[in-house]
Amino acid sequence: MDTTIREGTQRWGVYFPFRVRREIVRRLADLGVEEVELGVVGEERLRVLILSARRVSKRVRFSVWLRLKKEDIEKAARLPEVGFNLGVPVSDIQLKRRLRLDPEVLLKKTEEMISLAARYSPCVTLGLEDASRADRIFIFQICRVAISSGAQRIRISDTLGLFNPLEVAELIRALKKAFPETEIGFHGHNDFGLATANAVSALAAGADWVDVSVLGLGERAGIASLEEVLAYLYFRKGQKHYRIELLPKLSHYVAWQAGEVIPEFRPVVGRKLFYCESGLHVEGLKKAPELYEPFPPEALGLKRELSLGAKSGRAALKALLKEWKLEFPEEKLESLVKKVRKLSSKLGRPLNKQEVEKLVRIYWFNIC
Repeated sequence: MDTTIREGTQRWGVYFPFRVRREIVRRLADLGVEEVELGVVGEERLRVLILSARRVSKRVRFSVWLRLKKEDIEKAARLPEVGFNLGVPVSDIQLKRRLRLDPEVLLKKTEEMISLAARYSPCVTLGLEDASRADRIFIFQICRVAISSGAQRIRISDTLGLFNPLEVAELIRALKKAFPETEIGFHGHNDFGLATANAVSALAAGADWVDVSVLGLGERAGIASLEEVLAYLYFRKGQKHYRIELLPKLSHYVAWQAGEVIPEFRPVVGRKLFYCESGLHVEGLKKAPELYEPFPPEALGLKRELSLGAKSGRAALKALLKEWKLEFPEEKLESLVKKVRKLSSKLGRPLNKQEVEKLVRIYWFNIC
């Protein structure tokens, strides 16, 4: 489930006007995402966005986020038919210091509100916020109440990014065992850089859904990255129904609209992800790209570029000289390697083809 439009706009300074939200929905539908969370109940023009999204795709499921409150459910009931993703904190610290509710009171409220929501929505989800700090017994208690009241899905939210992949897998397996007929979702934040790993672990443990956003946009460090999770599913798990070739354009579009800069070596969509100058790797890539590439760069519109520099060796130099059709005596390659390394170190970067060609010409000029 992609939540770029909802969670993504919680990133500081990110604002998506209506036309951009509509375009993001269209691109996500083309990509093959199964569900899109369109926003928060009460937001301006949410009804129009829902109707527009339905015209874009009849296949994609659409949902909205709302609080576990009667007024939110009544507002959502006036929207075109859509999934309700209700959220409520479940950790002790949140119950005591934010909601000021006794756990038993929250269980009763959950029963009432989920029953009410189930009257209006084809799919009701209860999201358990701050679940990584919540009491495990209470998590299962509130899940039982929600499911018996009409919830079709439980969404575990690691609101502060505290879980590690083993902890996520353990909890998801326990939930699937306890509630085999209920869909289980996972929403993980990236505060310690574990969001994508946690999302993949959740799926491996049996989760039916994981939340993602383009470039991982979201509150603070964001959440699991759409491009990372989707690329993993496509290349490692054979989920070939996704149109993976559309990921770079979607990522750059969202980055542009969000005022973000995509790092050149960012996983999956970084422009220089397949640039290489390390000697052993360059030699290996010349023999067979799959030796040092997790997936073909052309599958995502990326470019492989092999360079020579201070990290290059004799084999890499020989291979690239052959590719560039530059003749050089093999017995003198070691001296050329030293010149390449020296110039590269001086410049503080790899050398381009023209610079290597110049070193070769200097050698032949001196010979002549």
